[in-house]
Amino acid sequence: MNSSVHQLFRQQTIGKKKRERTRGALLDSAISVFANKGYEGTRISDITAHADVANGTFYNYYQDKDQLLHDVALGLAIEITGRINEEMSEVKHAPTRVALATAKLLRTARKEPEWLDVLLQGAFIVPEVQSATIQYLRQDLEMGVYQGEFNVDIDLLLVNQFISLIRVAALVDPTMSDETIKSTCEAVLRLVGMSTANANTQVTAACESLLEA
Repeated sequence: MNSSVHQLFRQQTIGKKKRERTRGALLDSAISVFANKGYEGTRISDITAHADVANGTFYNYYQDKDQLLHDVALGLAIEITGRINEEMSEVKHAPTRVALATAKLLRTARKEPEWLDVLLQGAFIVPEVQSATIQYLRQDLEMGVYQGEFNVDIDLLLVNQFISLIRVAALVDPTMSDETIKSTCEAVLRLVGMSTANANTQVTAACESLLEA
């Protein structure tokens, strides 16, 4: 089993009661195990062993691994989108926001590939994660339509196409090179109706300083 140890949820429970700290350990272990074995291949005993807790402890928190995937995927979505939104608080141009958000997500995946892996699993399996993804994307896409930059119907099909582009990037280039990030950002902008040339111009302008950081 992958021996990686995550601390995201543990850090959120520092100073809290033992129950919350144990839950954080289960969530962090779920990231490692789901990423390593996949949702279908994961057993509850894999997660409790990784978290170093008794198998029965799991059922003090969750009925099954479905509930755990729900919480860990939503937790990752909140963490990642929160960081991205904070960094883009002053950006009001929709194509720039979409390109930057995509680039920042893939840069996160470069540092924490298992985060993206589990988030994508949740996005295809957990309805609430799909709904949260639609709501998150809708804001910038509607802004782009209003600004006359995008010509697209905002629906579940579109969101799944976005997710699929991110997933393909992760599969083709797990290291998330700058070139892969740029080409994926351009593909995302073409998906919402921008020409290849315009998408290239927007991505170059939006992401140059980010990718050099």
